[in-house]
Amino acid sequence: MLKFLNPKSLILRLMAAVSFATVLIFLFFGLYIEYTVKVHFTEMDMYELELVSKSVQNNLEFTHNTSTLETSFAPILLAHPNVFIYLEDKYGKMVYMSESDNGDLIALITKNRLLQDEKLQVWETRENYYRILTSVIQNNEHVTKMTVGMNIDFHQHYIHYFRASLWFATLIACFITVITSFLVIYFGFKPVKTISKKIQEITTERLNTRLNEKHAVSELKSLIISFNKMIENIEDVFERQSNFSADIAHELRTPISSLITQTQIILSQTRKTDEYKEILYSNLEELERMSKMINDMLFLSTCEREAILKDEVDLAEEVSKTVEYFSILAEEKNVALLTQGDTFKIIGNKEMIRRAIVNLISNAIYYAEKNSVISITLLKNKKTLQISNKTQTPILKENIDRLFDRFYRIQSARNRKSGGSGIGLAIVKSIVKVHKGDISAAYDKGVIIFTITF
Repeated sequence: MLKFLNPKSLILRLMAAVSFATVLIFLFFGLYIEYTVKVHFTEMDMYELELVSKSVQNNLEFTHNTSTLETSFAPILLAHPNVFIYLEDKYGKMVYMSESDNGDLIALITKNRLLQDEKLQVWETRENYYRILTSVIQNNEHVTKMTVGMNIDFHQHYIHYFRASLWFATLIACFITVITSFLVIYFGFKPVKTISKKIQEITTERLNTRLNEKHAVSELKSLIISFNKMIENIEDVFERQSNFSADIAHELRTPISSLITQTQIILSQTRKTDEYKEILYSNLEELERMSKMINDMLFLSTCEREAILKDEVDLAEEVSKTVEYFSILAEEKNVALLTQGDTFKIIGNKEMIRRAIVNLISNAIYYAEKNSVISITLLKNKKTLQISNKTQTPILKENIDRLFDRFYRIQSARNRKSGGSGIGLAIVKSIVKVHKGDISAAYDKGVIIFTITF
């Protein structure tokens, strides 16, 4: 039930997302920092190697004897003790090499003859790393190729140490993040878990249960309020459905019992033809009443489904036709029908609108006080239809609130011979609801007013 509120799966997903994001962030920044460190070291080494290379070339321009190269390069090597120099002639024969006690480096320089000019490279021996810059020297009869290099063991060791530290820090940070995320998310979703358990306790027998939003976190208050509103609507539907079933059973039980009793009595002994006709007419009256009730229920069911709203309905025209139709009945009841106001049109279902007006006016005629006036008012600016009349008997406030319930009739109107079935106003409310309107009833000083706003 309500799997989307299952905190465990959501916690695991959030933990995984946070952990993955943390790893990516640390990895990105770690790689970026490592890259910037490498670039920084390379620029520093390149600057020093280029400086040494230019110094060597300058000295070679003033040195015409290779035997004096060692003395000429001594200041350069003294200023850059980490740099070595290797010079070759045009035949690839070594002309000069600074002192070095690393045989592997000498062998590597001697064997490497394929280096491109002006190429910065990193050479690696069994134990050491070197950054090498090679260049070609022009206009020198003794030296044609120069290789300068420097030991970068410190740089490489620092980068290796930094990388290892980075991964270790990333693992520690991820572990701390996972634990912290778990605690934060777990305790953060604890109210959701509590709400989920409370919701699982709600059944059709316990629809009066409500969630308490007073002590809930602000992020959940709107959810709790919406849920309580939904449960309230569901409870109202269940209650109405239960009352509807009881009311319809009550409404049908009386005429059916009457039909059965009268039929049993007429069949208990031989009767005259007139007696049979009388009882059949009585049964027909009850059957017609039941047929009307069933038709009203079917119409009400149709209203509660999506209706086709495509007609242009002139309310004044519909009111005028209805008033003309009921004029004779109004005269018999000694009631006057007064129509006033300006007409307006709506888009809807003409048959349903006509049925709503008919129900309201017929209801007003039936309950109106004798020698009174039924006012039918159209308000164009508010798109409102009002029907008001004086009633024969007072109506309590609780009765006003229930007038639109199915099968509900105030106690004084429960006359099966002359009263309706109690579905008329329920049909009116459903029709207005289908047309996205609102209907209300008010009672004041003996006058009841029905107001429909479209």
